[in-house]
Amino acid sequence: MNANFGMGLVLLLLAPVASAQVYKCKGASGETVYSQDPCGAGSEPMKLRSNRAASESAGEASNRAAVYRTTGMSDAGIAERNCLQGEQTRIYGPLEARTQAVNRQVAELDRQLADARSAPAEASSPLSTATLESGIRAQLSSLQQSLSSERVAADAQMSAARERCASARREQEDRVNQQYATPAGPSS
Repeated sequence: MNANFGMGLVLLLLAPVASAQVYKCKGASGETVYSQDPCGAGSEPMKLRSNRAASESAGEASNRAAVYRTTGMSDAGIAERNCLQGEQTRIYGPLEARTQAVNRQVAELDRQLADARSAPAEASSPLSTATLESGIRAQLSSLQQSLSSERVAADAQMSAARERCASARREQEDRVNQQYATPAGPSS
């Protein structure tokens, strides 16, 4: 089902329940968009008609509440996914940039190490070559340990972010459940 059609249908169903105005607008790509806010200067609200009876049966009210509840639960799931994507970008984005920088440093140190090993024996003493190689290996090890520590820290931050996003979802689901709880009927 087309998202615009679905949104229009929801707005039309809500019209008798809510007294908000609905405006029919053209989107940036020429698509039809429905909004609670005027689209621009001279916008006039749509006249919504309803074929629904003035009163709603218990079954209709229950169905309406079920649709709203399902929509609210879906919104909670979408909000959680958006939260996780935002947190992942915030946490792992800088780590990815740092990883790329470290990889460039490692490549340069590897090149220096290869140069030190291939230098003619008369150009440097074996002791100075060994000292140079040892220093380069120490730098490589330090970079790898630093990057590993940063990844562990990022993973811990992401774990905490997952819990925050999941907690926000559970809270939103609880609000939806409370808002659309079906009242208990008379017991038989």
